[in-house]
Amino acid sequence: MKHRQGPTKRLAPNLGTNAICPHEYVEDEGVQLEIDCTDCPGAHDLANRKCLTSAINAVSAGGTPESVILKRFTHKRYRGSMVVVVSRAATELSALNRVLAATEPASDKDCRTCAASKQSIIAELKRLLLEDPGAYISGGQAVLENLRRAHAGSPCERARTCVEVGLSASTIYGGGA
Repeated sequence: MKHRQGPTKRLAPNLGTNAICPHEYVEDEGVQLEIDCTDCPGAHDLANRKCLTSAINAVSAGGTPESVILKRFTHKRYRGSMVVVVSRAATELSALNRVLAATEPASDKDCRTCAASKQSIIAELKRLLLEDPGAYISGGQAVLENLRRAHAGSPCERARTCVEVGLSASTIYGGGA
């Protein structure tokens, strides 16, 4: 008999940050988002970053539910504060996607390739949100300050302005789309 190595609850390795698990909205005791986790090898729990990211992607593409249900052998229902986190992150993701889609690429080659450009900053905010939604939502101004510090040493004289314009796309931290 071969013994298993490692943890028993694994993250779903094949889910990217843009993945949306099979889901549907059902109106039973209010609007519920039901996510089908039967084919997923990972832990079906919103504490799992991949699972949380999938729920955020589903909510940003649909509507705001009153509860989220993860369906497997046993169903897990989330209400209250966890649904608020999912909804806030989905609102932020939708805003960042709109701003990113509406932003025209810079005509200057140096600006297009600059890590401090508005498009790069918005894409980085989106990546941070999808990689660790809990930390992004609860991180407060620290998320923005870390990005400001990371791009403070840019050789471009317009970098500071571009960073601030990019960071203003964040609806959670006082900006707006």
